[in-house]
Amino acid sequence: MVFKFPAEEWQRLVSPERETWQNPKELLNATNPTKEEVWADLGCGPGYFTLPLADRVKKVYAIDYDERMLDLCKYRAESMGLKNIEYVLCTEEKIPLASEEVDVSLLANLLHELVNPEAFLEEVRRITKPGGRIILIDWQPVPSPAGPPLEKRIPKEKALNLLIRMGFRHLSDLNTYPYHYLLVFENTLT
Repeated sequence: MVFKFPAEEWQRLVSPERETWQNPKELLNATNPTKEEVWADLGCGPGYFTLPLADRVKKVYAIDYDERMLDLCKYRAESMGLKNIEYVLCTEEKIPLASEEVDVSLLANLLHELVNPEAFLEEVRRITKPGGRIILIDWQPVPSPAGPPLEKRIPKEKALNLLIRMGFRHLSDLNTYPYHYLLVFENTLT
């Protein structure tokens, strides 16, 4: 059984304490988003990464399987006056975006929640332009102040091997966060 974050505990996802160990600014500094890029924040939750990204890019697709999370993200974005975010309800089998729609797909703290990661990653491949980036952030299986149970976390080597086996080209391994790995891949196949 996979771990699914309970939507009713969304406040934990945007807490100031989280910024001490997973600050969105560090992601922005490490990945250098530009005003010309369109990003997909897959598993966006209440918009912890979506909202800071919206300040830096042309457009962000906030994508989640939980409509409550999308509503929270939208409410928070509207309160900040952000207008370049589109909200998309998805399933693991289908992301309702056009093929090659985004330059960068961000999967932050999501891989461990997927029942069928291969099927979901095929959808990520489809929506990401050839040569586009896939940024994968997930929990290291080490004690941390928050996160899923240790036994539900996917080790970095396993995640890396999964994406390489699926044909994504590994570009970099960024040591940005103390309890997470951050892997960057190129979408090499269509």
